[in-house]
Amino acid sequence: MGLIASSFRMMYLTAYQMSLESKIQWIASAKMELVASSDEIMALGNDLDPENPAVKQMEARRDKLTVLEKKLDLQMQEYQSRLKMVEAELESTRGAVDKAIERSFRFQV
Repeated sequence: MGLIASSFRMMYLTAYQMSLESKIQWIASAKMELVASSDEIMALGNDLDPENPAVKQMEARRDKLTVLEKKLDLQMQEYQSRLKMVEAELESTRGAVDKAIERSFRFQV
């Protein structure tokens, strides 16, 4: 791969890396909000009679939040594995750029 192609590849990979990092941060933030909501639901349910229909609704909502949290965990794992692949490819591309620059500026004796 030539210097220009490697440079474009590096720019693309850097943009994709930043996109993945942003998505991971968004998921982490969403997970924190889910945990807070789940904790609030549990706190409200502690004051009520366990046989109360409202408690059963709260438990169902808490279970839905737990399922959503698991889905977010899976999505985060996918993004993190993609990020590792992108970082490895980016490192390889940086090496190609460095070699191309070195070949371009090597003086023949």
